[in-house]
Amino acid sequence: MKRWMLVAAAVVVLLGLVTGGLWVFLPPDHRTTFLVDASESSDFREVADAVGSAASNMSGDDSLALRRFGGSCDSANTSELVSPGTGQAAKIADAARSITPSGKATLLSGILAAIDDFARTYPFRGDKTNRVVVVARGEADACGKSADEVRAIIKEHTLRAGVKLDFRFVGHRLTPEQAKALTEIAAAADAQQPRLTKTSDELVTTMKEVSVPADLVAKEIKTSSCDSATPEALAAAHKLETDRIRYFDVKCQQDRYVLALANTEPKLSDDLIIVFEYKSDAWRYVVSGTDLPCGDVPKDVWKAWNFPCNFEPVVCRDTQDSKVIDLDGAGCPAALDIADRYKAAIEAGQAEGQGLFWQSGDWSCSWPYENGYAHSQVPQKCVRTTDKLVVQLGDYQR
Repeated sequence: MKRWMLVAAAVVVLLGLVTGGLWVFLPPDHRTTFLVDASESSDFREVADAVGSAASNMSGDDSLALRRFGGSCDSANTSELVSPGTGQAAKIADAARSITPSGKATLLSGILAAIDDFARTYPFRGDKTNRVVVVARGEADACGKSADEVRAIIKEHTLRAGVKLDFRFVGHRLTPEQAKALTEIAAAADAQQPRLTKTSDELVTTMKEVSVPADLVAKEIKTSSCDSATPEALAAAHKLETDRIRYFDVKCQQDRYVLALANTEPKLSDDLIIVFEYKSDAWRYVVSGTDLPCGDVPKDVWKAWNFPCNFEPVVCRDTQDSKVIDLDGAGCPAALDIADRYKAAIEAGQAEGQGLFWQSGDWSCSWPYENGYAHSQVPQKCVRTTDKLVVQLGDYQR
């Protein structure tokens, strides 16, 4: 019996040592949650790409998580899409790009849920830093809390969590009013002044800067994926059935897309145009030819390349009373929004003259005259003045 007790005691001691060892060695130095505004908007793809770039730029030993917010104020409006863990940058990127934006901004709910995520004993917190990187794209919060209420609620949850959290706020394409509201919430979270961005490139750069822990900035920022877009790497990623292929004029955008020219032997064309995407830590072939479809590559990337692509018009709505077509890639959320507002303006008598001229922000709408068609046959159109993208209300004539 004594021998049995000694063996049992030894096992208990051994388990204790193993458990203690895991507790010491498993916690990461740094843990970061990306908190993403997934409320309805036409520019969410830029945010998803920037989150993916920031995640891939961080150390594989960092614990990363992804949480979204956005929806209805009186129902569940935030959820954790990727739980904290190391070595899952690609998982974060894929989950961000799979989000379908909808609903209103519910930032406060997202912040409180992110704080509560850190309150649990497991997954482990970071030994050195625990950070929440927030990306806001519109209203800071549509659920009506005052700045004082927000400050009190955040303080209560933070004290309950028992951990010091470093909040970093990034506002993308915000109006001055929206930026002011985000600044107030950042102050309530005892955070730095929000970083504001206007373009996708600015957003990618800023997300990388605010995500990497301060003590690792000098040594942990990895080489940009664009730096790896060499002719040799692209040739390895896409091997044509020819004797030789030579890539040149390689143009990279957003650390994710490459447009390159290629010559082949025997010669297939004067200059073969090939598009690649950086995915799963490698360059992947997307499409090639001399006349390319836009596909999933964002319009601003094509614009930066100064290369026209062919966008297939998308019918965003087709009912008995309304047909809305995205002709050039504005995105259905933006197309439906401006179409409905234009229709309401016409019904309210706010559109001017026979051409039904009406403007709202970046959009200019009218009922144009076109050669070869009676006026009644021509659909109404709205043009976004910043990029000349067209939304059509009615049958497709082009």
